[in-house]
Amino acid sequence: MAGETDFLPLRRRLDALVPLPDSEWHRIVPFLKRRSLEAGQFFVRAGEVSSLVGYMDEGTLRYYTANDEGREFVRHFCLGGHFVSASSSPQSNEPSAYSIQALETSRLITFSYADWVSLLSKHTVWGGIAQKIHEESLERNERRERSLALEDAKTRYLRCLDEFPGIEARVKQYDIASYLGITPVALSRLRGQPARN
Repeated sequence: MAGETDFLPLRRRLDALVPLPDSEWHRIVPFLKRRSLEAGQFFVRAGEVSSLVGYMDEGTLRYYTANDEGREFVRHFCLGGHFVSASSSPQSNEPSAYSIQALETSRLITFSYADWVSLLSKHTVWGGIAQKIHEESLERNERRERSLALEDAKTRYLRCLDEFPGIEARVKQYDIASYLGITPVALSRLRGQPARN
C-alpha cells in the first residue's frame, strides 16, 4: 500500500501551481492511489467512461483517436510531470472521445473526479489549483491548434522536440509523424535535415 511519501511528486507539482497548506495536503492524501502502466496498457480507451484524474511523474503516454479504417491520429503526448485525464469524460460522465495509452512503463498518482470536486468546496486553494491546471491545458491546446494551422512541418517538428525533450528516443516515428500531421516518410526527411537553418 502506498504511503504519503509515495505521493510527494504530486505535492511538489501542486505547490508549484498554488502553495498548498499542509492541512489541505492531508485532506487529499486519503483519495490518492498509485498506478503503474506497462507499455501498451491504457489509462482509458475511447468509448469508455472515465472517472479518474491522474498525475504522471514517470513515463510517456499518447492521447489518440482512430477512424473507422483504424488509422490513428495522435492528439498529444504526455511526459512525466503532467496531469492526465480523458478531458470532459469525468465531468460529463460521457464516453471518452480518445484513448490514453502508455508508450513505456509509466507511474501515475490517481484520484477520482468526484473526490476532486468534493475538495473544491473545502478550501479556496483547490479552486486556484483547478484554474491553473485549466489554464495550462487551454494554453497547450491553443498552441497546438495554432501550430497545425499556421506553421510548416519543419517548424512543427522543431517545436515538438522543444516541447517533449528526448521524445525521439521514447516514441515511435509513426506516432510522432501522426502528431505532426505528416507521413513517416516526410518525418524521415525532416530528421535528415540540419536541426535549424
